[in-house]
Amino acid sequence: MTVKVAIIGGQGQMGRWFKKFFQGQGLEVLVADRDTSQTGAEVAALADVVVLSVPIPAVKEVAAAIGPHMRPDAALLDITSVKQRPLEAMLRAFPGEVVGTHPLFGPHEKSIAGLTVVLCPGRGERWFNWLKDLLEQAGARVKVTGATEHDRYMAVVQGLSHFMLIAFGMAIRDLGVDPQSLDDYATPTFASLHRLARHLLKQDAQLYACIQLANPANRVALRALEHAVADILHFIQRQNVEGLVRLLEETKEWFGR
Repeated sequence: MTVKVAIIGGQGQMGRWFKKFFQGQGLEVLVADRDTSQTGAEVAALADVVVLSVPIPAVKEVAAAIGPHMRPDAALLDITSVKQRPLEAMLRAFPGEVVGTHPLFGPHEKSIAGLTVVLCPGRGERWFNWLKDLLEQAGARVKVTGATEHDRYMAVVQGLSHFMLIAFGMAIRDLGVDPQSLDDYATPTFASLHRLARHLLKQDAQLYACIQLANPANRVALRALEHAVADILHFIQRQNVEGLVRLLEETKEWFGR
């Protein structure tokens, strides 16, 4: 029997990517989006696996809308970058099997081989194991973890790193420095940061705002950043070389563990 997958939001960038991926694995794929002939509820009723490829804030509403139409033996999963709240919403909306999924890559990758996908168990084992096997056989690295642990790490990997790049770009803007002219003075470190900031700021602002707002663990990570900035400023304002060196050495020791 060929597994039938329905992708809700299948005309978005990641939705199209996963449509191609699933089809490449020999699966039948149905797609529903705002302008498709079939609705999300219609394709969900026909599918073995329903994938929510929608913005983070929309997961709760979309899951509640399609959950009642799904087959009891089907599975519901998402591909959002935050896991606690989406997973809770899916578990409430559908009594069957649920898997939280986060592909740690964007829609421009040609293959899943060598890339990481995080799976957070929600309810049930049959479809969880099916998905894990499917991904691994395609060459993906699968990381299995709980939703809370996922969000704690993503608060650093995404929340903290994105925040710093956004703030870096804002500071350059507020200083009135021409971004193009900075290239004439760039060190390798600055060039890397500048390139990353420009790349991020060209992306979908709505998505990056959602990543900052939707992960409850971000607040803890950003408070840690706030405290770190205050500690560094404390020594700079007092021209305290010994204190700043000690701070750098302590941090160096942590990363050398």
